[in-house]
Amino acid sequence: MSTSTLSLADRLAHEAASHVRTTPEVQRAVTRYGICLARVAGLTMRDRLTAAEYDELADAQDELTRLHEQLEAAGQLHLVVA
Repeated sequence: MSTSTLSLADRLAHEAASHVRTTPEVQRAVTRYGICLARVAGLTMRDRLTAAEYDELADAQDELTRLHEQLEAAGQLHLVVA
């Protein structure tokens, strides 16, 4: 399968598929969770945020909450929570 036309999240989920056998939806949620978590970490390390960055932070936090709930409902929360 060629991954050249896939989004970053789908490409990472595809690569992870060879290691963890879950549904594609769970794989995408885990990958997206990692991306959002990294973005939140990057933004919260700054001393000041612009209005756009603050909105981006709020959006990323909302997305983390949604993904957390999705993974919990699927019984796969252990893939992102230590």
